[in-house]
Amino acid sequence: MSELNWQRTPPITMVFFILREIKRLVSNVTNLIPVLAVVAVSGTPAKAGILVALAFFLFTIAVAVMHYNRFLFAIADDAIHLRTGIMNRQNLTLKFDRIQQAELNETWYFRPFGLTILSVDSAGAGGSEVEIPGLKTELAQQLRQQVLATEKTDDKKSGEAADSGSQEQSEPDYQRQFSLPDIIRAGIIDNKIFVLLAVLAYPLSQLDIMEDYIVPWLETNTQWLDTDNWWVAPLLGIAVLAVLFVLAIGVSIVRYYGLSLTIDGGRYQARGGLFTIRTLSFRYHKLQRVQIRQNLRARLLGRWTLRVSQLRPRQQAQGQSASQFTLPVVTAPVLADLRKLLKLPAPESLGWQRISVLALLGPSIWLAVLAPLGAYLIYRQVDSLMLAAIVSAGLWLLLQIYIVLRWMRFSYSTGEDWLAVRRGVLSRRENWYPLYKVQQIDVKRSPWLRVLGFADLILNTPAGSEDIRYLTRSQAEQLQRQWVNDIARSHKPWM
Repeated sequence: MSELNWQRTPPITMVFFILREIKRLVSNVTNLIPVLAVVAVSGTPAKAGILVALAFFLFTIAVAVMHYNRFLFAIADDAIHLRTGIMNRQNLTLKFDRIQQAELNETWYFRPFGLTILSVDSAGAGGSEVEIPGLKTELAQQLRQQVLATEKTDDKKSGEAADSGSQEQSEPDYQRQFSLPDIIRAGIIDNKIFVLLAVLAYPLSQLDIMEDYIVPWLETNTQWLDTDNWWVAPLLGIAVLAVLFVLAIGVSIVRYYGLSLTIDGGRYQARGGLFTIRTLSFRYHKLQRVQIRQNLRARLLGRWTLRVSQLRPRQQAQGQSASQFTLPVVTAPVLADLRKLLKLPAPESLGWQRISVLALLGPSIWLAVLAPLGAYLIYRQVDSLMLAAIVSAGLWLLLQIYIVLRWMRFSYSTGEDWLAVRRGVLSRRENWYPLYKVQQIDVKRSPWLRVLGFADLILNTPAGSEDIRYLTRSQAEQLQRQWVNDIARSHKPWM
């Protein structure tokens, strides 16, 4: 073998290593609790906090510089060679035919320089994900093309691995470009900022900053809100919610702008982003679950969210769940096309089965027990027995209707090597699992289920577990035997 030409990444790559160290610091923030405790009890917490923050900043910069100096790569005809690490130094050889996943991440700080990050999952790297930052975009695309060209899969077809810039690229099987209005709809459907606000509301309310700064400022600047201007406060609240709503849409645009889907043979690839352009892909044989979700906002807009879970070496080695390939907003015609391309059976062709009506018994009993307690608490507040009875009865009726609707919406079906489960009342969800990839099937019988003669069937998959509850004992055991035998006889590729 010829001598390797070791190369160092460009200086701008230092930003990548700094951001990576900051991410690690945030991920391991619990390790800083002793330091934060010392800062809190010190005589001058503000000064001590500044010194600690400065020390961690300098430490992060120093570690990033050392990682940058130690990071070297060399490209051979059939492999990528890496030298990494500070204290624990590693020499990695990533053979193209052992790399199982290759993705490009054109970050905002690399794009002006024509650079990108190549992320690979390689069996030759101990099942870990390796990121190679600062590669020229053309070189990264060429390496990715070589990786895809050498993948050994049953559904491989000639010319499948060529990138969009390749002159030898064949016409893909399916292409779809998502418009800006669709991306805006995605922001309306999946509104992360409201979720974050709900999560942070209580912790923020417990901090002294609320009493020391925000409340005094509001008292000082809202004295003009007298009884004649009562309508201003609700209007301001609506304005704040509107701003948060627009920010959520902005987050969606930044993340998914220019989103495109390309399907060629067994490879599914999505590419999009405003500042940082990410190229995500998965091979069909790695599919572990297909989830089709529609929350209330999506139902009003006539859209769906499709997520595909795939098992990757990094998740398998660390015992984590499968990674997600997401299309945040699809129309009914696109969803019908994707069902066919993902080889899902038509839902109307399946014999959907409901669980026993006895599944209503447990929640209904708990609701009946809690209803008088709720009536008593309401009576303590309003001091009116009639009003407390009416309110508690109304709440009981609404919750009981919800319990019945949830039972009616839950159903499962098997057919054409798939297990399908659908559930949800306001937010509806379908989960599709390749039955031959189920890892474990358990029959669980609690004391309550034993009294009724029923059992729960629990299926464990790399994408999570799925429960089918309130089956008769004989039915659960029969399904367990049948599915275990079907899985044992299957010779389809698992990964």
